[in-house]
Amino acid sequence: MLLQRLVEYAETSADIIPAFYARKPVRWRLDIDANGVPQKELISTADKSDPERRFGVQRLVPAVTRTVGISPALAVDNGEYVFGWLSEGAKPDRVAKQHDAFRVLISEWAAVEPDGRGPAIAAFYRDGHASKIEPPADWSRGDLIGFWVDGVYAADTDEARRFWARVAGDRKGTGRSGLCLVCGQVQPLLKTVPQQIPRRWVPGATQNASMVSVNEAVHGYELQKFLTNTPICADCGLKFMTALTRLLSDPRHSTSLPGQNARLAWWVLGDSTFDPWATVEQLDPAQIQSLLAGPASGNAAAVDDLSRYCSVTVGGNVARVVVRDWVEQPLHQVKDNIRAWFDDHQIVDAWTGEVVQIKVSQLARAAGRFEAGRNGGRGTYVAFGAPNEYRPPDLFYRLLGAALLKRPLPPKLLNHVINRIRIDGRLDAARAALIRLALRRHPNLPDHERERLTPTLNVEFQRPPAYIYGRIFAVMDDLQRTVSRLAGQNLNTTFAERYFGRAIDNPQVVIVSGRRHVQAWLKRLRGPLGRANSSKAYERLLDDLFVQLHAIPSSAVMLTDKAWFILGYHQQRAEMRAKQLAAAANKKKADLPPEPDDAAPTTDDEGDDA
Repeated sequence: MLLQRLVEYAETSADIIPAFYARKPVRWRLDIDANGVPQKELISTADKSDPERRFGVQRLVPAVTRTVGISPALAVDNGEYVFGWLSEGAKPDRVAKQHDAFRVLISEWAAVEPDGRGPAIAAFYRDGHASKIEPPADWSRGDLIGFWVDGVYAADTDEARRFWARVAGDRKGTGRSGLCLVCGQVQPLLKTVPQQIPRRWVPGATQNASMVSVNEAVHGYELQKFLTNTPICADCGLKFMTALTRLLSDPRHSTSLPGQNARLAWWVLGDSTFDPWATVEQLDPAQIQSLLAGPASGNAAAVDDLSRYCSVTVGGNVARVVVRDWVEQPLHQVKDNIRAWFDDHQIVDAWTGEVVQIKVSQLARAAGRFEAGRNGGRGTYVAFGAPNEYRPPDLFYRLLGAALLKRPLPPKLLNHVINRIRIDGRLDAARAALIRLALRRHPNLPDHERERLTPTLNVEFQRPPAYIYGRIFAVMDDLQRTVSRLAGQNLNTTFAERYFGRAIDNPQVVIVSGRRHVQAWLKRLRGPLGRANSSKAYERLLDDLFVQLHAIPSSAVMLTDKAWFILGYHQQRAEMRAKQLAAAANKKKADLPPEPDDAAPTTDDEGDDA
């Protein structure tokens, strides 16, 4: 099914690639005239400052899989084949054979297509011009060198395509016809898949990788080599390899993160222009609003009902493509899944007070280790693939599957995130979103509690108790910060910084200890600091919260209790800060003292430490 969908994608693409051709960078250009006489020196087409031309200009190049055998391409190849140049470590005898094979292929092309560009290249070799071309100082073994005859790129002409299709077909074909597993038609069958995917697009591969490969009898069914028991016709083999290579190399249709050990490619079959990946990763507000309003407005396009979302996740093992995941789903179902994803993970930002959605990559990033800044500077999450990142290796793709396909979350995700919050002392919107997502999709959470688990503080939600004492902890921390700020004192360590990790595991000790501190803070607030109204507001808020608790749990023995505590703390903190910032901005009287003007962070995405 995967190969069929890749073939369908190739057939709908406007970029048509001829049989047994591929797009590759051709670095060196050699211009000759119709008599084979060089017109100038080799010209480099590479531009190191341009990522698209770093290794040369992309052109259509005759290409088939080349392993240990000598297999020249037509009118464009590396320096060993074209000129017999010796690179470091090359074997002279083999290079001589490669060069001879290239010249023989040119001679055969010139004989079959005498009116084409082949005779000019054959004359270039016959008259000894090749021996006069010296290798450039910055030439490397992998550089491709192409011929231009009277200004025309010889490898991409009609006569070159005709001749190369026959040559490549003979090399890769079995010489027999049969029923193709992909298209279901009786066609000439391939012996091996004709092309490979460059290793840079297949994480884990150490060589250019093949989609299907049975090079040894021991690898095949009934000890049969090649594609004997996997009949694939030449047309389908070329199309699905071309399509997969194009998807994996296109940043608009693929993504890969260091350390995640895979690369994801996706495409939509049908006439829909909806981009699921852009919706969950680029977070275009207009697109999200249109998606969320679709069912209510009744404007869902009928074309989406007829379109299909496809994605494939690949890794590599030496020279083999490993398909880690393959998905095909109706597009309208994917859109429903994305709506549920936003409903389940969106969270209030503690700095701005706004409900935000988080990129999938940022959620995966926030699950790694947080590294505090030096000398009070801003910290950051350790990069993907860095040493000691403490981030699950496949988390990004698991989260993406949960977003687009509503797959279950990794079972250990909630425990992992809670441990990172406790160890790092770091809680921001992304980590709070992961906590809420894990709770909303917890298999044992009743439906009525799932609906009451809102992105912002739900003051009517009085169960479970862990949510309440998370709110209490946030109020205690805010009270201490307020007293210190009004007194003009700098806190070396806040209440939350000192006790947050302990409170997650054992709230009783922290809450009891905090109550003793609270009385001293309230007394100071209404006495020397002269803020009696603020003192009463904090006291009233704490009393209302304690009334909702029948008893303070001795420890948060359940994993979900720890998650409820963290969520209650985050949402209560966001609620208080939003009111304080609003009071400061509007210069209105408020019971709780407003935040100072410099309380906002330098960037919205970094948030606050716990």
